[in-house]
Amino acid sequence: MEIILLQKINKLGNIGDTVEVKPGFGRNYLIPSGKALRATKENKEVFETTKAKLLEKNKDEIEKAEKIRVDVESLNLIIVRSASDTGLLYGSVTTRDIANLIGENGITLSRRQIALDKPIKELGLFDVSIILHPEVASKIKLKVVRSLGDTTSDIEDKKNVDNGSDGTNLQINESLLEDGVSLKTEEAISEEVKVETSSENGSPEQSGT
Repeated sequence: MEIILLQKINKLGNIGDTVEVKPGFGRNYLIPSGKALRATKENKEVFETTKAKLLEKNKDEIEKAEKIRVDVESLNLIIVRSASDTGLLYGSVTTRDIANLIGENGITLSRRQIALDKPIKELGLFDVSIILHPEVASKIKLKVVRSLGDTTSDIEDKKNVDNGSDGTNLQINESLLEDGVSLKTEEAISEEVKVETSSENGSPEQSGT
């Protein structure tokens, strides 16, 4: 099916391009949503008379999207969720959740404008793609925590604590070895003390010879 694009469509073309698409995609989505026209002779003539207006309208929409992009990227987005001890969420964070959170900050977006690389099902910091216009996109950070007091996810905190203690022990052991200090057990030290005491308290016969 041949159509004329009325706006830029990723992986298809720009405004005014005549492209070939699958009939279902054209009839059921692109044409009904006002993104394209069937490429008939009459529609091509209509497009040529309205092309300048469409380009001007697209330019205005890009400028508005750029302003929204600046506002969205300035947000500090945090979602609080219950999670297991391993950091797995009881449920997941959806695009609707993110759209609602952004809406609470005074910016209205639809869930279709939000794209996740993968479902969010654990605590942590995530990249979220925001599609504000076919020619304007952005990536923002979303933090998922157990409580608003968390500055990082519980998983990250636990890892840092565990790694920190292991590192401290390793540094102590390496320091002792570098200084020539032998790491001995209590049993070994006790045996050495017994031997030294025995030699110091030798028998009279031995001391008299």
